[in-house]
Amino acid sequence: MNDHRILNALSYFSIFFAPIIIPVLIWIFAKTDEVTHHAKVALLTHIIPTIAGIVCFSSFFITSFTQSSILTNLSLMVTAGLFFITLIATVGLFIFNIVRGIQMLLTKQEEDVWI
Repeated sequence: MNDHRILNALSYFSIFFAPIIIPVLIWIFAKTDEVTHHAKVALLTHIIPTIAGIVCFSSFFITSFTQSSILTNLSLMVTAGLFFITLIATVGLFIFNIVRGIQMLLTKQEEDVWI
C-alpha cells in the first residue's frame, strides 16, 4: 500500500510547531511527486505570512523615522492597512493549512488491488 496521507498532512499541520522546517525536510527527502507537491504548497503557505509580517513590521519601523506630520499620518494609514491585510492573509492561510491537513487525513487514495 502506497499511502502518504500522514506525510501530506504533516506538511500542513507543521504550521503549529515548525512552520518552514518540516515542509522543507519533507520536500527534500520525499520519494513521490504527490508528497513533494503537498510539501511545496505547505511551504508556500507558511512563507507568505512570514514575508508579509516582515514587510508590515518594516513599515512600522520606517514610519517611526518620518519627520513631517503629513507624512506621518499618511504612513500610519498605509501601515495600518498593511497590518490588516497581513492579519487577514495570515489567518486565512492558517485556516487553509488546517483544512488541507484534515483533508489529507480523510481522503482515501487509490490502492493497488492484487488479484
